[in-house]
Parts: sequence; C-alpha cells; structure tokens
Amino acid sequence: MFESTRGGAGRAEQVHEGMDVLDQNGDKIGKAGETLDDGRYFNVDAGFLGTKEYYVPFEAVTDVREDDVYLNVVKDRLDDMGWDRRPEEQTTRATQVTDAGARAADVGDTERRTMQLREEELQARKEQVETGHVSLGKEVVEEQRTLQVPVTREEVTVERRPVERRPAEGEIGANEQQTIRVPVREERVEVEKQPVVYEEVGIGKRQVSETQQVSGTVRREEARLDKQGEVTVRGWDEAMPRYRQQWQQQYGSSGGSWDEDEPAYRYAYELRSQPRYQGRRWEDVEPELRRDWEGRNPNTPWDRARDRIRATWDDATT
Repeated sequence: MFESTRGGAGRAEQVHEGMDVLDQNGDKIGKAGETLDDGRYFNVDAGFLGTKEYYVPFEAVTDVREDDVYLNVVKDRLDDMGWDRRPEEQTTRATQVTDAGARAADVGDTERRTMQLREEELQARKEQVETGHVSLGKEVVEEQRTLQVPVTREEVTVERRPVERRPAEGEIGANEQQTIRVPVREERVEVEKQPVVYEEVGIGKRQVSETQQVSGTVRREEARLDKQGEVTVRGWDEAMPRYRQQWQQQYGSSGGSWDEDEPAYRYAYELRSQPRYQGRRWEDVEPELRRDWEGRNPNTPWDRARDRIRATWDDATT
C-alpha cells in the first residue's frame, strides 16, 4: 500500500543499501547506496555497472515495499531535478517539482500537491494438482481357439477278383485256423501350449498446453474534485472525466485500457494552453509535437498516441 510522501526521516530508516530504486512507473533506476547529508539524501548507483550516480532526497520516496524503493518522478526527469549533483550543490529541493509540474505552463502555481490513485490488478498463479492416475498392469483371460491340423489314418480295403480255376492245395477245412492280420494306424493330435510374446505396451506422459480464461472483480481509485464556495478550478483533474467518457465511447470496446491512453489526452490538454501553441493549426504543430512526444514517451509509439492527441487538441482549441 502506498504511503504519504512526507516524513523523509522515516524513509531513511526503511531504505537500505542494495535495494532496487524504481520510478513512479515502476521502471528501475538503479541500486540504493549510502545515506548522505545527515539522513536527508541517499545516493543511487545507476547507468551501466553503476557508472552514473544520483543523490535523491528521502522526501521523494513514496513507498518502500520489500526490496523496492519507489520515487515520485519518472527516471527521464532525474537530471532536470538536479539530482545528478551532490546535496551541497543542489539549490532546489527535488520534491517541489513533479513530472506533471514540469510539463505545465501555468507559472502562477505556487504550490503543488499530489495524490496517488491506486487500482487492483488481476494476477494468475498456477499450481500442479493431481486430477487422477493411470495404472498399467496385466491379467490372464481365457479364450477358445481352434487349429486346423491335417492328420493321416489307414483304412482297410478288401479286394475280390475272380481267378482262373485250378486245383486247390489241401482239403477243405484243413486250414481252419489261417488268419490274415493287417495292422491299421492313424495319426492322433496332441495339443501343447507354449507362451509367446505377441505385443508390448508402454505408458508415459506428455504435456498439453491450453488457455483458460479467468476473471475477477477489481477496484480502482479515481480522483474526485469537490468544490465549496466561489472556487475556480482549472486543470486536467477537472477535464479528465469528459475525455475519459469520450475514450470509452470510441475505444472502450477495443480491448485497451484508459490508463494506457490517458497520457496522450493529458499531453494535448496541457500543451494547448501554452501561449506558443495558441491559434496554431494541427498541421503546423504536429511535427513539433511528435518530436516532443517521442522524446518524453519512447515506449509509446506516436502512431498509437496521435489520434488521441489530435482529438483532444482539436476539442480544446475550437
């Protein structure tokens, strides 16, 4: 949870050497170093292998969570804040200038205070759970099979044929005990069983990827401006709800988020009030705005921001 930006002394006790120092967008600046100037500043080793050093006042720390230290500026503005000079060389306190204040043209502002708006984000965690198991074993089953086996057997044949009559040897009845014995054979089948391997079965696992959709309700904080009495308020906080409504009607169903596009709307709204842009046509200022935008927002392409900026520019200058 973010805390107030006041109380630099308390922050000095929370910030320790080696902690990651991040800007207000969560981009890493460097590593926290030693505490300087009686606990009012701490140095940050930045750049490649810590080749650049910043001296940050503890009043610029907005939050300390675990091993991360969050500042109230973006890292592109660190040099403009004068934090590249040692504390004794700094002539102004860095917390008197915020990123929004650096872009605004209203020189009449004598004091700026900031309030952080938070929102919840959905985060998905995955864990391995057992949904079942498979066992591979074997069991004995019986089935009836039939083999066709060719076999041979002998059969007795009796042949009779007439002969030419001739005298017989001996008397009739003399050889009453005479018998002809002919053995008869056949093949018989005996069945034997022998185990043989007929198939191999293996079991394994493979990973299958699929996408599951999860949803949940999240909350966000939005700024609310209440006025009492005869108070004139001008600024982005007053104009933002109207532009957000326009964005919702035009881009709300595209799958993007207002947080991604709000910087473009705010950029055009704040610049159009500057004297050097008043009365100038979009065609005349677009090249200049593009160079300035790409210098300030290297991670957001001009092609994406252009339509949002122009819509706000035209609306604010008509």
